[in-house]
Amino acid sequence: MTFNILIADDDPTVCLLAQAVLRREGYAVNTVDNGAAALSACASTSFQLALLDVEMPGLDGYLVCAELRRLYGQALRIVLITGHDDREAIATGFAAGADDFISKPIHWATLGERLRPLLSRQH
Repeated sequence: MTFNILIADDDPTVCLLAQAVLRREGYAVNTVDNGAAALSACASTSFQLALLDVEMPGLDGYLVCAELRRLYGQALRIVLITGHDDREAIATGFAAGADDFISKPIHWATLGERLRPLLSRQH
């Protein structure tokens, strides 16, 4: 089974690098640059995992995470990407429904390994 992953980040470099790494791992990857586009993409395509930047223009990653969790429940795994590693940011993300966090700067060599356990727990 090929897993579909959505990357939502307003930094085009992050999108390109994540896409390259995850495609090399065999995943199908779509990228968008804002929260509204992430919600729209999920409405038209079935994703198993969404990587959401916390700080995006318009709808931030927390709001998108909460809405995706409301719409798709646990069928969609959600990982927030953030430069914030304080307890409040992490608690806010988990309260919004995130399954995990990845801190920036991203360690690209381990990104696929980091996501594999989440994808193996698909319902």
